[in-house]
Amino acid sequence: MTVRRQSARTWIWAAVIVQFLGYLIDVAWHGLLSPGVEPSTTGDMMRHLATVHLPLYVGAAGVLISTATALLQSIRRSSTGIALPVAFIGAVVASGAEAWHAYAHLHLDTHSAPAAGILSVIGFVVVVIAMFLRRLAL
Repeated sequence: MTVRRQSARTWIWAAVIVQFLGYLIDVAWHGLLSPGVEPSTTGDMMRHLATVHLPLYVGAAGVLISTATALLQSIRRSSTGIALPVAFIGAVVASGAEAWHAYAHLHLDTHSAPAAGILSVIGFVVVVIAMFLRRLAL
């Protein structure tokens, strides 16, 4: 395994960990610390997203960037299997869902948040499974 492959795998897993911690923070805040409480003004919502949700957004963006970079490197080496493209698709789904979630929240729409959250987790799980299956090849 080359240093570049190890580095790509390390960056992807680091971003996955940050995203997972972001989910934990989100669940702790919404489920344990402030159940049922949502900011009621755009300013309060911006502060909420910039604090409680920020680790999740950073992690999702990191997974998207790191899987995209690894996929491009793999394509250049002509060694792309199925797992890395699937991981990238999962990252796109998770990041897109988090963008949808943030957009809806900034418009004070909390009704679509569960759908966006579920879609984000599905994309995240796809990334984790694909990377786990690819662990020997990347």
